[in-house]
Amino acid sequence: MIIVKDKRTNKNYILLGTGFGAYKAVRPSLLGGNFIPHEEEGTVETVAVCDKFGDISWHESSDLQVIKVDGIEIRDINIDDEPDEKVYEYCPACGATLSKGDKICHDCGITIMDY
Repeated sequence: MIIVKDKRTNKNYILLGTGFGAYKAVRPSLLGGNFIPHEEEGTVETVAVCDKFGDISWHESSDLQVIKVDGIEIRDINIDDEPDEKVYEYCPACGATLSKGDKICHDCGITIMDY
């Protein structure tokens, strides 16, 4: 379960899903009529959420901030761009990622020798 907070109102919601909409509107211009129409287009990124009563509403994604994921505070989740500490080399035959304790490549099956 993902808990989000509305940045404008500070209310918490449960995230249900996301939506993406695109629109294009064309209308005649004052001077050119239909030959040179006025065009408007864009996208709308929305998120479906519900409150503690189960009432569903849609919000713009830029108005929301993730607070918790599966009960874990978002600040406590390690999402750094640093590679995982246990990964230290790649298989010389197939290039698969190997962990420190690997003696055999799980992708191609060759034996990894210690230096």
